[in-house]
Amino acid sequence: YGNLTLTLLFFITIAIYVLIVIIFVTARKKYKGGVIEKVINMIITTIGFMLVADIALLLAPVYGFDIAYQIHVVFKIVAMTLLATGGLKFFVR
Repeated sequence: YGNLTLTLLFFITIAIYVLIVIIFVTARKKYKGGVIEKVINMIITTIGFMLVADIALLLAPVYGFDIAYQIHVVFKIVAMTLLATGGLKFFVR
């Protein structure tokens, strides 16, 4: 019961990430060039790092939960740092 629930939640999470990326890629085509495209690219990159962070939790059966969680946290920090520094660049302008 536990593994099935975890697998189902994982695939729902992946589907949400993919849906968000599809929406922003479509929006990027509509708003070509300028600040809006840069913001959309920053959001897509952040979502990509968050997706990799969540996928890193799948490493738990191979490397143990401690290592998988550390990788997860590192990628989440990278994603949030990228978003914060990108946002500060636009705020300074």
